[in-house]
Amino acid sequence: MSWIMILLLLAASFLILVPLFSYLSARRLVGKKIEGDPGDDMSGSRMIYFYSQNCSPCRRMTPIIDRLAEKHQGIVKVDVRADPERTRRFNIRATPTLVLIRESVVIDIALGAKSESQLESLLQKLA
Repeated sequence: MSWIMILLLLAASFLILVPLFSYLSARRLVGKKIEGDPGDDMSGSRMIYFYSQNCSPCRRMTPIIDRLAEKHQGIVKVDVRADPERTRRFNIRATPTLVLIRESVVIDIALGAKSESQLESLLQKLA
């Protein structure tokens, strides 16, 4: 096997394993109880949207989240650079990430950009 082939296999493995690690890390949070900040009421249902200002999928998705936040209560936006403590507490490794919480327990996590209809169906899980 040539060195070029080995390098290509290593690069392909890296491109597959990094997103897989992010996904598995996020899925470990499902079912866990989240302790809120002192001023943070986590007793109801919430969708927390973790985003970054220099993330292209986030820039496309943020206006959709803003429109949904006008129609639905409980949508919280968190800029990962502005709030690193909350980002670390939720073990966020990629943006955009949506965390669905009901009664202080994480019920689902969605990674990557979502359409408005996909976001609406995620919000239905909180009802």
